[in-house]
Amino acid sequence: MSMEVVSARSALLSNYEVLTLLKELEGDQLSRQKTALRIKKEEEERAANKLTDTATIQTNARVQESICENLRTVEFEAIQYLEAEYQPTRSQSPGAITQLIKALGKYDLTKAEKLQIVNLAPQQLVELYVIVEEIEERLGHSVMEEIIGLVKSSVYNPDPEVVEEGEGQKVIMSYGEHDADYEERPGWEGMKT
Repeated sequence: MSMEVVSARSALLSNYEVLTLLKELEGDQLSRQKTALRIKKEEEERAANKLTDTATIQTNARVQESICENLRTVEFEAIQYLEAEYQPTRSQSPGAITQLIKALGKYDLTKAEKLQIVNLAPQQLVELYVIVEEIEERLGHSVMEEIIGLVKSSVYNPDPEVVEEGEGQKVIMSYGEHDADYEERPGWEGMKT
C-alpha cells in the first residue's frame, strides 16, 4: 500500500483547526482503542475455548498496537506543541479567527500570508516583515499598524487594568487565560546604568 496525494492544497488549515481536529481524532482513537481491547479479549476467550491458533491473533494485535502507538505519539506531541503557553492557539477561538480573516480581506494579502498571520499572531511590526513579502512596498506602515491592531483585538484581547495607583502601584495584565501580576517598585527610573 502506498500513499498518494489526491488533491494538493485542497484546503488551508490554521493551527487552531489542526488542534481541534487532533483533539477530535484523539477522542475517536481512544474510543476505538477501548472497543479493540474488548474485541481482543473476546477473541482470546474464544481462542482459548476452541484451542485455535492464538499466536496469529497475538501477532496481529501487536502490529495494530504498534501502528496505533506511533500515531498516538505523533498526535500527542502535536497537541502538546499547539497547546503550549507561547502558542496563540491557546487564546484563539473559531469566531475570533473568522473575524480576523474577514478583517484581513480588505488588504492585499495572499491566502498563505493571512494563514500565517492567524497562526503566528504577530504582536510587533518586525514579525509582519517575516510573514508578508515586500510588506513596505505593498502595504505601508499605517496598514501594518492596523494589521497588528486587528490581531491584538481579535486574538489576544489584551485588557490591562490598573488596580492601585501611586508608589508601588500594582498592575494586573490579562491575556486570556494567562494573568500576570506585576508590582512596580519606586526608584527604578532614577537608577544609573
